[in-house]
Amino acid sequence: MQNRKRQFGKTSAVMALAVSFVFSGVFTCGVAVLPAEAREEGIAPAVAFSDSAGHWAEKEIGAAARNGLIQGFPDGTFQPEQTVTQEQFLSLVERVIPPFAGHEPNAYIRENYLSQAAGRWSEKTYAHLAAAGIMPTGKPTDSLNRLEAARILLAALGHQSEGEKYRGTKAQFFPDLSTNKEEQVMIVYPAYKLGIMTGFPDGTFRPHENISRAQAVVLLNRLANQIKELYPGTVTEDEKKAMTKAVSAFVEKVMDEKKIRRYNELVAYVKNNKLPVTDSFLLEHFSFMQYELSDYVSFPRFNELTYFAKIGTGKYRMTVQYYSGELGGSVDKTFYLSSADGKSFRLIGKDE
Repeated sequence: MQNRKRQFGKTSAVMALAVSFVFSGVFTCGVAVLPAEAREEGIAPAVAFSDSAGHWAEKEIGAAARNGLIQGFPDGTFQPEQTVTQEQFLSLVERVIPPFAGHEPNAYIRENYLSQAAGRWSEKTYAHLAAAGIMPTGKPTDSLNRLEAARILLAALGHQSEGEKYRGTKAQFFPDLSTNKEEQVMIVYPAYKLGIMTGFPDGTFRPHENISRAQAVVLLNRLANQIKELYPGTVTEDEKKAMTKAVSAFVEKVMDEKKIRRYNELVAYVKNNKLPVTDSFLLEHFSFMQYELSDYVSFPRFNELTYFAKIGTGKYRMTVQYYSGELGGSVDKTFYLSSADGKSFRLIGKDE
């Protein structure tokens, strides 16, 4: 298997919850596709757990239980300090993020990331999230550590690209995380700055420390809160459909139908056909066409995890989190659009 690093981050500048936890004597879990459907039967959710009173996460655990978001063991306990596994955490993430259709994983993904989940209750969750590039690096039953949780949460937020801000940084945020470990820095620093992961009272981050069940509930609550904060405004279903159609139709026309591979040809095509696309938009998303390359940036299929936001009068933002293939790995791509009526959209640059 090739280096995992290639699968989860961009390899070059050019190439580019409603939470549901089911805890029982033998762990079972409710997971979702569209809509959420139980994949294994769990016990009825408890209103309170006998072992959560006085726990540091008592408030979060209680709120999640009252909302029917988590379930406990048959004996009425939650066992908050028990370690959470990778497949369990993925099932939580799947319930928090917006629903999306996704698509069938290709042979490479099935062989390298899904084979170990084959036949397990989590198999559909793995296949579903793979389209969004949300994939763990270990076995489904492996414990989840803080570094892995941070990486998965960044992908779930559509903010993996935030790590690029810290490439080559010499600023040391945590004494137990060396800036020489750039891969880790590009995961931990943005997760910390976004508020989905914090350090310990002694100032350390402890990237390899395992996540407990209580910590998992708290992290997924933070994810849900950050989704609301990062993607503001009310965007109607009709607006979402129109935005997606505007971007996907242009990308598919250019890349697949017309097979345009040179930037000057793209600019001419837009101008000749008087398309509602600005020069800034073209530069932001197609500047790679100015270079002599045999490989081109992979665009989403637009049935992956997508976040919509209304960021001003008549201005919108659409972020797609997706798996862009072996060379690109897990990628988030953000498109900006403007509209006077919420029906027809113009593709614009970030600062327009």
